[in-house]
Amino acid sequence: MLPKFSFILFFFCLVGLHSQSLKRSNAIDSLQTAEDVQQFIGRKEISHFVSVTDRIKYGSDCSHISDSLKLTPWEKGDFDGNGLTDIIITGNTREGPGTICILDKGNGFETEKISKGDLYEICAFANVKGNKIEYKSIKLHKYGPDNQVETTLLVYKFGEFIEENIQPKRHHILEIEFEATGCYGRCPSFTFKIVSNRNIEWNAGQYNNIGFRDYSGVYESRLSENQFKELIEVLNYTDFENLNEEYDVAYTDSTTGYLKITYDDMKVKTIRDYGMMGTRGLQKFYSLLFNLRSCVIWTKQ
Repeated sequence: MLPKFSFILFFFCLVGLHSQSLKRSNAIDSLQTAEDVQQFIGRKEISHFVSVTDRIKYGSDCSHISDSLKLTPWEKGDFDGNGLTDIIITGNTREGPGTICILDKGNGFETEKISKGDLYEICAFANVKGNKIEYKSIKLHKYGPDNQVETTLLVYKFGEFIEENIQPKRHHILEIEFEATGCYGRCPSFTFKIVSNRNIEWNAGQYNNIGFRDYSGVYESRLSENQFKELIEVLNYTDFENLNEEYDVAYTDSTTGYLKITYDDMKVKTIRDYGMMGTRGLQKFYSLLFNLRSCVIWTKQ
């Protein structure tokens, strides 16, 4: 009786392992040709489109770099660590070659734009390195040379691809002050002041129309523990202490972000970011701040 029972148990273990392997396979695993990838990008849940060919067609200014890097139009990996295969794809857009990443979240696909576009960089290149993205770009600079290749290792964290920080420090954040200026258009202008007891003050200037309500004036509220914790975690992961004090995009008429962080023993870090494109980590932090305007119950003062 025991041998028969052991055989049955062994059989069900095999079935379980097989079913688990099936759960790990997905539509991305089957993509083998440029035609396969192009058809996959055409799915309605894929939010960005690029035209894919067997070879990336970079412009003359960038082709010699891409040739030396021996880049391929697509590479696979598990960037978000959920056991399902994801894919980065470089193809042609109206702005030239652009790179996107399609993540299989298990219940659907999420598309992230990796390249930043011709307003920010002359050209960019991406390849997979250990389930991370090695990103090389030749940026447009308002001041200084434009022909320097900058290399960054990107990881999927906080729901975004941001610069990897192997050993983030845990600073004690005492106060966060942020100002977003207006621009040539309808950019919202406002200031935030957030202190360590989670109290927040919002001074809303122009174009803070949220949920069919136009906010103007001074408002106060208190962040939830999760909201405050996320802000602190993202801020610490950006290694804000060692970031530049000034960032500038090459184009004009953009908004400017002014960030002031008081931390540890009353140390102060200030960052002026014209265009608010300084780093990907900073962009994630800015998006959290902007979202607070619609995620908090405000009391007008």
